[in-house]
Amino acid sequence: MRRLQLIILAMALGASIPAWAEPLRQAILVQNSGWMEPFYEDPASPFKPLVTRLGQAAGGNGEVVVGLFNQADARHPSPEWVYRGPGSHPGLGQALAKAGLAHKQSGALADTDFKEALLGAIETGLESRPGIIWVITNNKNSPNNSDETIARNREFYELLHEEPVITRVAAFPLKMPVQGKHYRANGLMIYALAYGEPASSALQAILQQPSLAALLPEGHVRLKPLSEAAVRFLPTGVKNSPGIQAGLAADRSTLVLSFDAGTLARTAQVEGRFENLFNPYQIHSARTSLVTPPAIGLEGTLSTQTVQALEPGQQSDPLTLALRLPPLPSQWSREVLLRSGYEKRGAIDIRLDDQQLQVSPAFIAHMAELFPGDALPDVFLPPVQLNSSVTRVPLLLKVQYPVWPAVVVYGGGVALLAAALLAALLLGGARACTVVVDGQSQQFRLKPFASANVIDSHGQHVATLKRGLTGARLAWVHADTPIRLK
Repeated sequence: MRRLQLIILAMALGASIPAWAEPLRQAILVQNSGWMEPFYEDPASPFKPLVTRLGQAAGGNGEVVVGLFNQADARHPSPEWVYRGPGSHPGLGQALAKAGLAHKQSGALADTDFKEALLGAIETGLESRPGIIWVITNNKNSPNNSDETIARNREFYELLHEEPVITRVAAFPLKMPVQGKHYRANGLMIYALAYGEPASSALQAILQQPSLAALLPEGHVRLKPLSEAAVRFLPTGVKNSPGIQAGLAADRSTLVLSFDAGTLARTAQVEGRFENLFNPYQIHSARTSLVTPPAIGLEGTLSTQTVQALEPGQQSDPLTLALRLPPLPSQWSREVLLRSGYEKRGAIDIRLDDQQLQVSPAFIAHMAELFPGDALPDVFLPPVQLNSSVTRVPLLLKVQYPVWPAVVVYGGGVALLAAALLAALLLGGARACTVVVDGQSQQFRLKPFASANVIDSHGQHVATLKRGLTGARLAWVHADTPIRLK
């Protein structure tokens, strides 16, 4: 394990390298030892075309490296890297077309060392940087493996579950009947490993791609992480909560509570069920509890305290999620008036403690069909020490407020604006005024509250003209002067 620890240390020391912001590289490890003989020798084998299409679907135009793995000896390395380039490039398929079975110096088919292959993929394929590793295998060890190799392969399974740097593991059991000269097989296994924290979300996104679903329609099972996203809460309605509605958002995970601000019910009694997302594991038993982070100001309780014998994809017995609604802002507050209603986002956590997981009997039967006579690999056994998980449920509160406060505020604002515009028009421009003195007209242009002296034909000041807000008037007139405002 010392070698792996050095790789992990190098990764931790390089965590701030800017190059890691680039698209993550993917390494594809293709087994070419022992029991893989029928996949290579059957003329009708779809094996190599499948791996080619996997590189295309998962890698796209990103960089993919392909290595053939078995067990290294003096004759050949393992992995043997045969391609590096875009996943969509024809060179990937051409390299795989040339791939063949590996032999030992004695001429016998090569053994298999999974741990050696994984370390090689991390060191060389990914250059010790975060990335995704695909392992295509018949899910068996090669015949006549030594005790040392068997122990190393067991370490490989333990490493996948226990090493934190392996952040996500998915597996695709795939039916593929093939017949070789010496062996026959009924199925194939594809593992997808995320190396490093950035690779976990990247792998999750790839697993949801339609192109991958089209290639592997039977879907995948999750081997890691088993400490998060154990269940999905599926609301079915509300009870004793007039004016409150509950449902799921388009993402099928966000719980949406919709209600009127004036509703008298302050606790939403949301009915629903848990769905087990831990495929291929049955949640044999677990204690359940609800945690409401204080940031949203919401309190909640669960009507059930246990989950028992819940198969993958199966829904639990009905339960009630009681959520006490947080204080709401005033209908006159800025955050309400500036929006059409009010929304607040948060989350609630569903905890499973004393979590006991078991491999689903249906999955065991499916594996027995694909790999008849083989024991279930240790990698599918859930770690004993992993006895708790947290499922974060996004929460959206949608509150409808009365319309009239917004009408008052916005209507009043419009009225004030109109009044201001009118005042600006009235106050801002000069207006023409006509004064008749001794039968002669004189023109004046006065701004509001301005005044002007009226002079007769002899140059004498005979009147003062003054303008108010709405009109003009003669504020002073010389006695016996014939003058008027027209």
